[in-house]
Amino acid sequence: MTMIDQTEVGEWQDLFTSIIEDADSNILLLDDEFRIVTINPGFYWIFLETYGVELKKGTFILQSMQTINPALTRLWMGRCQTALTGTPIKVEDEFEIDGKVNHWEIHFNSGTFADGRQFVSVFSRDVTVRKAYQKKIIGNEANVRSILNTIENSIWLINSDYELIDFNKEFFRLYKQAYGIKPDRGKKILELIPDHLPELREQWRTRYEAGLKGRPGKYLETYHVGNALRTYEVKTYPIVENGQVTGLTIYSRDITPHREAEDLLKRQNEELTKINTELDRFVYSASHDLRAPLMSVKGLLNMIRVDTDKSNLDQYLNLIETSINKLDNFITDIIHYSQNSRMDIMPSKIHFHSLVKESIESLKYMEDAEKVKSMISIQDAVPFYSDHGRLLIIFNNIISNAVRYHDKWKDSFLKIDINVFDKGVEIQFTDNGVGIAEEFQDKIFKMFFRASYESKGSGLGLYIVKSTAEKLNGAISVTSKLGEGTTFLIEIPNTFPSASMN
Repeated sequence: MTMIDQTEVGEWQDLFTSIIEDADSNILLLDDEFRIVTINPGFYWIFLETYGVELKKGTFILQSMQTINPALTRLWMGRCQTALTGTPIKVEDEFEIDGKVNHWEIHFNSGTFADGRQFVSVFSRDVTVRKAYQKKIIGNEANVRSILNTIENSIWLINSDYELIDFNKEFFRLYKQAYGIKPDRGKKILELIPDHLPELREQWRTRYEAGLKGRPGKYLETYHVGNALRTYEVKTYPIVENGQVTGLTIYSRDITPHREAEDLLKRQNEELTKINTELDRFVYSASHDLRAPLMSVKGLLNMIRVDTDKSNLDQYLNLIETSINKLDNFITDIIHYSQNSRMDIMPSKIHFHSLVKESIESLKYMEDAEKVKSMISIQDAVPFYSDHGRLLIIFNNIISNAVRYHDKWKDSFLKIDINVFDKGVEIQFTDNGVGIAEEFQDKIFKMFFRASYESKGSGLGLYIVKSTAEKLNGAISVTSKLGEGTTFLIEIPNTFPSASMN
């Protein structure tokens, strides 16, 4: 090496030394015998304040440590020897200065001088602030996780590789309950969907893809959880970092009570609409049907006044009585309609023999009642409980219809067959009256339906029968043939008494 070369080397060494001494990091260079080649002020003062060891250029670092801290000497010897093998080391040391705990990150690396000798470079920096932030972040993460786990809704996160990166306890619980699978972090989320549900897997793949493309989503799902069918609202939110979508947050909440409330409100609105419609029809038809017999009576009274032939008086009175009876029947039907709609069910033990007798007795003065023969068969070995008043309304309406629409050219009859079972009763009314045309059979249970203007009833009777049967959780059906007769079959469940009922 020439003199110029040596001068240049000296200049470079001075420059290198200047850089080391001015560096923010603490820097130490040791030769292969662990003699201090270079040390900057930062490293000098840290070692002096921390361990009470004064390090000087040209001294052996391990000897300087040995008298003060043998344990530290052994530790550093191991690190330096490892670094000389070509294996870099990074460690964190913790020590206390003036009652404050400090953290230092120390790097041990090896290199080679120009003359071929090895050296160990030691760089250290204060990471106390960083450790404090890390501790705070970990604490914040624990707080966030605690909050997430107290939320009653499911929350889970995936990355752009469809890997499940985090979830809360509710997601874990429901997923295990629904599929019998324990979700694990790091697993592919789509692989956690059972193989026997390929359509569900593809559905979720589409949703995840849309979310990872930056499009938030909102979906409704219905699942069997346990033995119940539950409805969930699912929302997906893209996770965006530096303008790139790196993952997806999925939020799912059980909205079954909300949907049930909506369905209940919908049913109530439909029922209200039905009631309003029926009320409009009722007011219109009732006002007409109430007015008609009154106008007839008014007209007949006027005829009595102007007719000088007193022999016609009985005829006028009979016609007035007919109109009054018609008005009375209509008012009775209105009362029955109101009672069925408003009154609670009052179950009691039903004695069908006395019930049928009561109904027939109440109708025996009805016009043409004596022309219809009643044939009754009752099988009631099993106790039956229901609402006596409502059953009487059903019997009165069906029996009065059999009388009202009997065929005057036949020997008219009405068969009443009653069969009581453990679960309920079947009541069948069969007559040989005029019958019902096929095109009217699906309309006869509607309010104020009349097949023709010649119909004798109010148009409320069979509507009341059907409404009453349904109020008792029962049903009614009809089979009829015009000119031959009609059969009504009514089925009512047995309303067993509570323990407090006598």
